Amino acid sequence: MKVCVIGGGSTYTPELIEGFIRFHEEFPVDTVYLLDVEEGRKKLDLVAGLANRMIEYSRVKIELKATLNPEEAIRDSKFVIFQFRPGFLEGRISDEEIPLKYGLIGQETTGIGGFACALRGMPMIERYVNLVKRLSPDAFIVNFTNPSGMMSEFIINYLGYERCIGLCNIPINLLQEIADRIGGERKALFLKYYGLNHLSWLENVYLNGKDITEALWDKMKLEMKNIPKTDFPYEFINTLGLIPNPYLRYYYMTKTMYEREMEDLRGKGCRGKVVKEIEGELLKLYADPNLREKPKLLEERGGSMYSTAAVELMRDIYNDANSIHIVNVKNRAAVSNLPVDYVLEIPALIGARGASSISIGAARLETVGLIHIVKSFERLTIEAYVKRDEAYAKKALLIHPLGPGIENIDALWQDLKKANAEYYTYLE
Repeated sequence: MKVCVIGGGSTYTPELIEGFIRFHEEFPVDTVYLLDVEEGRKKLDLVAGLANRMIEYSRVKIELKATLNPEEAIRDSKFVIFQFRPGFLEGRISDEEIPLKYGLIGQETTGIGGFACALRGMPMIERYVNLVKRLSPDAFIVNFTNPSGMMSEFIINYLGYERCIGLCNIPINLLQEIADRIGGERKALFLKYYGLNHLSWLENVYLNGKDITEALWDKMKLEMKNIPKTDFPYEFINTLGLIPNPYLRYYYMTKTMYEREMEDLRGKGCRGKVVKEIEGELLKLYADPNLREKPKLLEERGGSMYSTAAVELMRDIYNDANSIHIVNVKNRAAVSNLPVDYVLEIPALIGARGASSISIGAARLETVGLIHIVKSFERLTIEAYVKRDEAYAKKALLIHPLGPGIENIDALWQDLKKANAEYYTYLE
């Protein structure tokens, strides 16, 4: 069994390799290809070096190959993982800094930042999906590339590749948080959880089929490593009656989060710059020929439980496990009051055929409006790429709750185009 990792030079890759080693008896992958681009060759060599030492030290039989040749990497793969970052960390930094100039949230997956990143990434996504269709038409694509929800919408509904499952580490961290609090196991839990990636809500928690939601309200206080630790006030959670995804802070606490981002910008720099420094230190560690395991510093990079989410998903497809995972997949009426073709982040049954959404009833009225608006934003952004028309890009920006008004949309758009000139050529 062959697995291809596109963006194999990512400093996250040792986390994934650790998962392949840990789950090898249940998921006996024998060949892993790490694919990257010429600009990432140096990082790829360092990451592959550590990955090979980890495999050798574990004595697990996995052959690992690093390559810049996409056809070699993708051909005959059972799974193709998308984990590349369009525009590298420099792109992320501009995504975070440019919106701040206009008094807007600057975040890599939410609002303007996610929009800018998506327009860079869609040509790459389309190229890789076309290669998968030609070289491994039965492969499952596991998409982590951000903005993960919009990219999964693009792959499934616009490129027509339904053997794609969008994945995020927040749901599995949420499950683990709840399991730890009740002293149980993740597999005993079922969550009524719905929305879009980084725009989702937890409504009910079931333990072995019994609703335990009320007992959890006073215990739950979620912390995620990927974004600043500014907790929702208890009174707000109590009034809402739902547990919001941590990224909803940018919608529910916009002023607070903007002020925090500006404070960071004036101090240590935006999150992208912090990550770039961490990555530099990680690569120095990876270069050490005596290092044979994932370094602890990688935890500061974010991505908690990334390998567990990815490898458990692939394992359960491989073993036709009929287990339940929270993934980004087509709705198909699972959420009864949302359109059937929306790609949503919801519970799905995972088996040999991939992901099948599970009926969970209606979404609460206080969530559906925001879901509709942000889904429309996603689709307008995709239409800008598909139709090669920047008018759709501007429409997308105008309808996003964190976007600009007509007073500054033209200046913002010109700034984004200038920063991404080598990527947005299809809009010229």
